[in-house]
Amino acid sequence: MKGIENIINMNPEDRYLYFIRKITDFEEVWGLYNEGWATATNEENQQIVLFWPEKQFAVLCAENILSSYEAKAINLTQFMETWLPGMIKDNAFPGIFYIPNGKGIVLEPEQVLIDINQELKQY
Repeated sequence: MKGIENIINMNPEDRYLYFIRKITDFEEVWGLYNEGWATATNEENQQIVLFWPEKQFAVLCAENILSSYEAKAINLTQFMETWLPGMIKDNAFPGIFYIPNGKGIVLEPEQVLIDINQELKQY
């Protein structure tokens, strides 16, 4: 449990880097699903789709306000070829690695795609 706590206590930028490394290692991204994927909105009322690097972190966030949601894996290839391009088209944003009682980092989907591709080049 100590490892999880250390990761949650990282700042959002470091959690994002952790996210990129983990999803490229395990080739999957985690979301929360219940008749639709868990989302949030920002001040401009834009849709933010929530993603985590590992099941345990998604489950941790589901314990409170998203308790009716279940963690569900998304294949990395599908995330890169379908999800992120779809978010670009829909003007939605990936919300990366939100934590209980805290925010994650929200980036342009294009930036997330670039960062994943750069990480994959190292393999």
